[in-house]
Amino acid sequence: MKRSMALWVNISFRVFVAFAYTLLGAYVAFWSSFDLGTWNGVSIVLLLGILFILYGLFRIWRAYLYFREADESTNYSAYED
Repeated sequence: MKRSMALWVNISFRVFVAFAYTLLGAYVAFWSSFDLGTWNGVSIVLLLGILFILYGLFRIWRAYLYFREADESTNYSAYED
């Protein structure tokens, strides 16, 4: 069954936000000049960036699962006359 336009907008927004989190994490981890100290010898900024990247990848995975489960033909059965 054909997916609705609202579903495509929802999925597009989910993917956009996921990539935004991933790019924010890459910026924080590798290109920012913030200094928040270290924790066990590892920069806290690097750890926060990795956390954002992982969350962005998690959001991409969740958008994929939402897309896969949004097939309306399996959710509704045909009515009998």
